[in-house]
Amino acid sequence: MQEIDKGALLAEGKTKYISEAEEDGKVLPGLVVIENKEDITANDNPDLTKQFKAKAEFATSTTCRVFELLRAAGIPVAYREQLSETEFLADKCRMIPLEVVARRHAFGSFLKRNPHLTQTPPLRFSRLVTEFFLKTSHQTFINDDGDIVILGLSEAEGVPPIEDPLISDAFSPGWQLLHPKKPVWDSKTLSCVSRQEVIGDSQVVEMADDLIRRVFLVLEGAWANLGYRLVDIKLEFGWTPEGVLVVADVVDGDSWRLVNQGWEDFSKQSFRDGEALDEVERKYGLVASLAEQFRIPQQVLVLWRGSEHDEVLNVTELPVEIGQVILSGHKATKACLLQLTQLERNFQSGVIIAKVGMSNGLGPILAAHTNWPVIAIPDTMMEFPEDVWSSLRMPSNVPLLVCNERNAVNAALNILSQNNPLLYMKRRLAIEALDY
Repeated sequence: MQEIDKGALLAEGKTKYISEAEEDGKVLPGLVVIENKEDITANDNPDLTKQFKAKAEFATSTTCRVFELLRAAGIPVAYREQLSETEFLADKCRMIPLEVVARRHAFGSFLKRNPHLTQTPPLRFSRLVTEFFLKTSHQTFINDDGDIVILGLSEAEGVPPIEDPLISDAFSPGWQLLHPKKPVWDSKTLSCVSRQEVIGDSQVVEMADDLIRRVFLVLEGAWANLGYRLVDIKLEFGWTPEGVLVVADVVDGDSWRLVNQGWEDFSKQSFRDGEALDEVERKYGLVASLAEQFRIPQQVLVLWRGSEHDEVLNVTELPVEIGQVILSGHKATKACLLQLTQLERNFQSGVIIAKVGMSNGLGPILAAHTNWPVIAIPDTMMEFPEDVWSSLRMPSNVPLLVCNERNAVNAALNILSQNNPLLYMKRRLAIEALDY
């Protein structure tokens, strides 16, 4: 950790302080220190705010581990490093006044707006649903110039729309703001706002949508490995001094809805639902300790050929380490088994694709001596394609898989993604892009 101190207080939120970052008494331009508070809030009601001593520590630990995982997955974040139990260093961002939400299941306010989708267990979206909420202060939106753009966003019905010449044209880039907790067919327009008033550049919405999908899928994969379901998540984004759009603010138990396999809540929702504060504290502590286990494992996809004459499998830019082996199962059985042992020693897990030109003895030999999945690619160019039976008719305890060349790599990545949040993200992005 760097020897960085807090300087002048720049801003104070409900659950954190943001201060200038200083080193040896000098301000570090473009950096801030974010310090979490012990407060836990609910429903934007100050009267419901409570404190528990470990809240700041748990929130900081969870946030830092989440950002470190996202950064390892290639997702741009404002986070730099953890400074103390309650503080971390981050880029000083120009924040975008939007709260962006991604949902895997229909829960909470989404069901209040769409009660017809209520199910038990909750409806699961095969493609993430993303939503954008205007970030307001005391039900008022103020732009960067300090002008009140929307006044009086409230729970009251019949709030009249604000007349804004920028949205009078049907083709203008205006947004209608609907009530966040009333059915869509009953929601009267609360107000309207020009997109330029919020973000300036319409491309930001598409960029934020892409980023939150990547964030959600990485965390969904990480939590699934630990036996939990990520139901939804709310993020904020900002521009760094270098002009990069990043995930900013904090990402902790206040940011998501997390449940176990029995749908028991392990996030701030348990506090909103009135659970005892000591039980809420226990859950936040458990989540923080589980987040310490977030990591991208060392995995390998082994492309194993029987000889130099076997065609090379075409793989490029795969997000996993690639191992190349050329050994014949028929002619060098002992050497194959020694190579297999070495691979299992060097990597936490892997998948082997066996591609041979003649009778496939390699695949069965490997499958019989490892718990790693082995996928055989039959040679469809042979004069006798019925030789595929040498890959299909296996004795007991030889679980060899068979796939054509076009699907073998994707099948291997699907297998590896079950324990790899980065691969899980990439495979789900590809799958969900097809689901319209």
